[in-house]
Amino acid sequence: MSESTQSNEISILDRNELVRNVITKHKRLLEEYNREFSGLEEKVKALKEQVDSSKKDKEDVLSRIELLKEKRQQLYHQAENTLEEMFDEIDEKLLDNKLMHGVKDDITKVKRAFDIDEEKKIVEELLNKLNGMGTQEDIQKAVQQIRTRVNEAITSSTELAGISGTENNFESAFQKAREELKELTPRHGWLENRIKSHNEALQYWEKLPSSEEKTQEADA
Repeated sequence: MSESTQSNEISILDRNELVRNVITKHKRLLEEYNREFSGLEEKVKALKEQVDSSKKDKEDVLSRIELLKEKRQQLYHQAENTLEEMFDEIDEKLLDNKLMHGVKDDITKVKRAFDIDEEKKIVEELLNKLNGMGTQEDIQKAVQQIRTRVNEAITSSTELAGISGTENNFESAFQKAREELKELTPRHGWLENRIKSHNEALQYWEKLPSSEEKTQEADA
């Protein structure tokens, strides 16, 4: 075998070895990056879901709070209107003016109450006064309407007291998840780009004809 032939064979082997090493390197890096990216992808997905969920929960709570506030005021207002209609439509001889004015004062006070325990106490006193109203049919019909509105209002107030402030918990969860997502996003994006780049490079080198193939094509 001539020195020229040996030199060519060495060159071919060196080139093929180089290509194999490059392919091996890309595969190794892809394996490492894909492994890290897979775990990071799950975290990023979970955090994005948590951000969306916390934001929606907060908006839902705030919307519910506003609805309950409006409903509470509306119900007490309706009870107050029914009481005023009693003054206008029912013979005053049938009414206990002291109780009527006492109920009116209680409704005024309860509308301004912000503490649920205070509100419940006022409502209890109000309902006791209603129990002392006359037995005449029109009176009892109006009293029942007032009682229903007041009970519905205190139910709204109780729910309102239970959820007030919970929007802060959702805001805290939202901020925490968003900060974690902010920290992970750069690495997640970098890995995604590197994986794409190495896949493209790997496809290029794997499709590249070997030196032996080129030699055979040249000799054909």
